[in-house]
Amino acid sequence: MSGFLEKFNTDDVFLRSLIIGMLRTLNEKLTYTQVNDQQQVLEVFVPFLYSMTGDESFLQDFFLHYEDCDGNDVFAEGNYDVIPRGIVNLTGVQVDTSGLTNGFVRATYNQEDVKGQMRAFSSYLKSIPLTGSFSVVIKTDTLLDAFKLFQSTLLTFYKVTQFSFEYGGMKIPVQVGFPESYDNDKQQEFTYQTIQKRIQFSFNLQFETYYPQKDLSTERFRGNLMQAGIRAKTDVGNVSDIDKQIL
Repeated sequence: MSGFLEKFNTDDVFLRSLIIGMLRTLNEKLTYTQVNDQQQVLEVFVPFLYSMTGDESFLQDFFLHYEDCDGNDVFAEGNYDVIPRGIVNLTGVQVDTSGLTNGFVRATYNQEDVKGQMRAFSSYLKSIPLTGSFSVVIKTDTLLDAFKLFQSTLLTFYKVTQFSFEYGGMKIPVQVGFPESYDNDKQQEFTYQTIQKRIQFSFNLQFETYYPQKDLSTERFRGNLMQAGIRAKTDVGNVSDIDKQIL
């Protein structure tokens, strides 16, 4: 196909890019240590996944109606119950109207032109400030692991962390604030049931970012610039031919 990149339905989705950036930030940094029977100190990386709760079609396709070619139920392959693991959910996004600023600011960004080549364009840009929150739940085996995760979270992130992601040919900055209270949900009773309740370490994140609203009526190719500029008249006496060319 012609063009710089193949196109997918997941392209150019602002909130999806925001969630991926948040998951990557948590996955790369949140760790804690464990000591095994051989007195080896091991570093445990906590994977973070986005919550699929409430997505009925996803659950039916991958779990409820998972059958082989003979119509028999089969075991779902893969380690989909990793412990410890973090579950992230976007709980809400709001427009911060008090933070709206002047929209007559020209911004530069990269995008495909009609010939499928990546070029720089510019247009007037209005930055719409957004605030929102993520809920994070980390499931562990023991209460001690939850304590270690609490310590690692404070050491790594508190109180503000930053990341950025690409959207619309621009780098969008995000500022995430970590809370001052963290909840530990430990199991207080044991029953003979098939559902096992894990110890959970949970907290909420607050973020600030902006949505770039382009005024496409003012979009111009960034290469349409004055190449020579304003010719300067100088009186410097005798100037060599090379210096004349430079001037």
